[in-house]
Amino acid sequence: MKEVSNQELVRAFEIFKNSVFAVEVDLRFWEFFLKYSIEEQKGKNSISNDAIFCANDIVPITNQWVLKCSKDVDSIKAANLESRQKDFFAWVANFSILRVYNALEIFLLQAIKLRFFPTFNSSTSRKKESDFLKKEIQKFLKSNGFSPDTKNNRHIIQFLKQQVPDLKTFLELPIREDLTTNWERFFELISILRNVISHHGAVVDDDVRNRIQSRSRDVFQRHFTLPLDDNNYMKLLPNGDNFLNFLAMFKDMGINCAKIVFDEQDFGIFKMTRNPLFTDDLS
Repeated sequence: MKEVSNQELVRAFEIFKNSVFAVEVDLRFWEFFLKYSIEEQKGKNSISNDAIFCANDIVPITNQWVLKCSKDVDSIKAANLESRQKDFFAWVANFSILRVYNALEIFLLQAIKLRFFPTFNSSTSRKKESDFLKKEIQKFLKSNGFSPDTKNNRHIIQFLKQQVPDLKTFLELPIREDLTTNWERFFELISILRNVISHHGAVVDDDVRNRIQSRSRDVFQRHFTLPLDDNNYMKLLPNGDNFLNFLAMFKDMGINCAKIVFDEQDFGIFKMTRNPLFTDDLS
């Protein structure tokens, strides 16, 4: 039975690895493609691409369509390519957080399912099965005298801390030697960011900013800023220079949690070994 569970865990890891690795490769592509494309276009003032906001004005009774446009025109020219590059990369980076967080959550749930709910056969990659497993986790917590805290998926961490003492120790460790945020508070941070990006258009209000600052100030300030947009809203802006290091923390958390849940001593089960080409960590 354990051998079967280990094999399924390895398959879950491969899905997690492929998802996160694809995001990293895409980010590196856009970063370097945009950089060198802009260098190539510098001095070519002929570049101009005007954009106008338009929509079809539909008359419900007759179903007639009339295209109408705003008077505002936005132009992309050689002179503003670098500012456009920063805006575009920030947009891509923010949405990459959604993809990587989703991959991490599925991987953690799959590890929980295989270790503690072996009779539950469905994959947690589907929302219906994922929601069902979360309810089972909540039932377990209630039956053992705990009040499940579902805000920002805290109940997943609650469950893991109660079931795996060694994992509780891991979650209390600082995520990097020069930071004070631990892994539990890091998970809270990325859950908040996921919610901000997916439901609030990457707009951060004062309450959310205060919650972030109280939990993971050092991690957040290293990897993000909150500039004001044209409407005076605070927008989540990833720091492009450090962003891949931020995504590396997702990998560290997911794989180490799965390792500890299955009582493995290292990453050998995932066929990961020390690469002689790398002598430093990703902190």
